Amino acid sequence: MDLYKIISQLTDEEFDEIHGNFTANKAEKSAAFLSIIRENPETPDKQFLDEFDISPSAFYVLKSRLNQKIETFLLNRVGDPNLHVMRRVLNVNDLVFNNPREISVAALRKLEKELLKFDFPYGLMIVYKELQNLHAFDENHTYYKSRYNQQVAYAVAMDKAVDLVVSFFRSFDSFLLSRKDKDHVDMIRTMEKIDNLTNLYESHRLYIFKCIVHIFAKLFIEIPETIRCEVEDLESMFEKSFEILGEYKDDAFYLNINILFNFLRYVYYDNNQIRDKSKIFFETLDFKIEELLSRYHFNANTSLFLSRKLRYHQRNNTIDQLIKDVENYISKIEIEPYRISFFVNYHMFMANSYFIAKDYRKASRILYNMRNEVNLRKLVHVDLEVKFFLALTYVCMEDFDLANQLILSLQRQLRKSTMARYEHAKVLLKILSVALGGKPRTRTKNLRLNIDKWKEMNVGRYAMLNDIDLEAVFLREETSTLVM
Repeated sequence: MDLYKIISQLTDEEFDEIHGNFTANKAEKSAAFLSIIRENPETPDKQFLDEFDISPSAFYVLKSRLNQKIETFLLNRVGDPNLHVMRRVLNVNDLVFNNPREISVAALRKLEKELLKFDFPYGLMIVYKELQNLHAFDENHTYYKSRYNQQVAYAVAMDKAVDLVVSFFRSFDSFLLSRKDKDHVDMIRTMEKIDNLTNLYESHRLYIFKCIVHIFAKLFIEIPETIRCEVEDLESMFEKSFEILGEYKDDAFYLNINILFNFLRYVYYDNNQIRDKSKIFFETLDFKIEELLSRYHFNANTSLFLSRKLRYHQRNNTIDQLIKDVENYISKIEIEPYRISFFVNYHMFMANSYFIAKDYRKASRILYNMRNEVNLRKLVHVDLEVKFFLALTYVCMEDFDLANQLILSLQRQLRKSTMARYEHAKVLLKILSVALGGKPRTRTKNLRLNIDKWKEMNVGRYAMLNDIDLEAVFLREETSTLVM
């Protein structure tokens, strides 16, 4: 594990607890090294060795022990209100070997009921295997053997469902970045597969997996009429999902997946302009932006909340608050470039925020740095969108050299035969060219003509820069730059 990065990401309370443990146990050097890592995660080794007289071998041992302490601390923080059930499963052998048969059977059947409610096939496999063995010489042996085999099949189905959910979001991220037909087809097939899997079992957990995929799909992609599965009404899926989450509110999995359903619910209300309800969910999620951007939620693309936040502040005329949020805490969130969709969404949000505030220089710097940090060339759609946005910032800055260089590059890119679906992008090129050097007498007329054409053509799967109102940028004064 990356020890230094983990220490820098600990909360103040977690760090103080670990540091206090070292101090209480008189491990002064470990406590000192921990503090140095927290303050200087880039070059802590050098700073520590400069300040303390310690041999390389002793320093290696100190780092190794610190690593073990952090791992143990993180493991001990893993909690689950249903842990008592898990402990009973782990103690099944002790129960069977140290009690009369009747007592063991009665205890195992009680545990069976708890695990069935818990919907935990792995524990039930252990219980049914022991019940099968305890009934080796009577008629119930076949029954418990059958129950065991059912749980094995169900456990495989559960694993398959998780794989399908993750696969769906991998395809969605790829689609978001490149807009390829194959990714869209893969998502539809995944919906069909998870629906078929769910229909095989009466399982609230499998139904939740299905809802995650189906609700997200209905909110964010086009679903063809030819789809070979039942696409339930959104309200119905939400209602059933929240019933399950409420009934098993002590279940650690459901407890942690709540934020994903809150995100989906917010998008649903926002799409349908149910402002009073969307405001409630927005405020809940806005408080948890870092969690949305950095935690695992089946790899669902919760970074899409950022564009919603942008529109929320524009709609409510609270751009000053948006910029405060960006500068006070959002800019301090660390987004790893390995998840390119999150990385791009985050930086596009940052650039858009400053663009709205007419700080075009900051917006251009964010976009330029992002393009240097990740390679977007193979991600056709997002590469084009980012380059157009950067060109737009240069035009607004009246940086003629940089703007012209990028416009010429975009012209060459759009001439390729593979770019036939981006005819609307050629209209955007005309807008930028006219804005940059159009004849004063006809400039406004040409801008109006091309912007109207852009608004008409920039729709559907290949639309770009939906958060920017070019009419507001080039044709209006005293107005904002985000579509209401």
